[in-house]
Amino acid sequence: MSTEHIGGAPARIALADPFADLEAVRTALGDALPQAEVRLDQVDAIPHGPGIVGLLVGPEVPMTAEDLALLPDLRVIAVTSTGHDHVPVEAARAAGIWVTSSAGYCTNEVADHTLALGVGLLRGTVDLDRDVRSGIWDVERVRPRRIAGTRWGLVGFGRIARAVAEQAAALSMPVSAWDPKVAPEHFEKAGVRRVANLTDLLAGTDLVSLHIPLTPETADLIGAAELAAMPTGSFLVNVSRGEILDHAALTAALDSGQLKGAALDTLPVEPPAADDPALSLKSTVLNPHAAWYSDEARRRAYAWAGAAVGAVLSGGRPDGVVAEPSHRRQR
Repeated sequence: MSTEHIGGAPARIALADPFADLEAVRTALGDALPQAEVRLDQVDAIPHGPGIVGLLVGPEVPMTAEDLALLPDLRVIAVTSTGHDHVPVEAARAAGIWVTSSAGYCTNEVADHTLALGVGLLRGTVDLDRDVRSGIWDVERVRPRRIAGTRWGLVGFGRIARAVAEQAAALSMPVSAWDPKVAPEHFEKAGVRRVANLTDLLAGTDLVSLHIPLTPETADLIGAAELAAMPTGSFLVNVSRGEILDHAALTAALDSGQLKGAALDTLPVEPPAADDPALSLKSTVLNPHAAWYSDEARRRAYAWAGAAVGAVLSGGRPDGVVAEPSHRRQR
């Protein structure tokens, strides 16, 4: 597709993401198509109207099918994150629009963060810090646990989970994983025990981390029954999406001692309101959806999204395809 002027005005690319690295996007676009042919704007919400041919969307800016109907010239939606549950993928496909993601831009960062949260729970580093600051000097109240030999279970076995598996194995932790969408040979190659049933995975591990996308099938995947299947005194880490975990069930499991602790980098509502029950969960470490972050990862996410938009607008096939259009939109 050419990016010639539409209706006498330059074609526009809109960047709807409050964390945006505008320069990274501009540089990636400049490598793909002449700057004179396109205008790049940063916006606070999904824009509407003719002339917008490319849209970069962050997870903090949800997009609906109704938005698509008001973007008659749109050719590509580039999600600046790994997850794409905040954009109407199937509606875009049906409308002749490419959808891409920046999956992989923060694999190492999220894996590192997962390991830090998991090891921190096992060793009780946050609880010990809180104790000392409140005047308590007692190692047996928290009872830090030995890392080597602790069984780590992975719910999901994509890029990030495989990186976590490699790190955990380096600490002499036996690793198991459940992911019905991943072929058995990928588990074998990684040296990870494949468990065919989620309940069996949960029952056979001391620490579980969640690494699956949010879909209608995975919402509240980890609820009361699943938490009850875990060994008494075990731990949970969520670096995926808050809605995958039933927080009422988590509260009950922590209160009863079924779980000894949890670390949550994602919550159902972000940021949480002052009265959000998540803020009062016992034995829990809360982070502000920070697992993805490093300066390098931030630049990479926007560079990849910008390159995807540039590829489509210059007539090529983008990387990171989530949905290929069912047809090509006519100019």
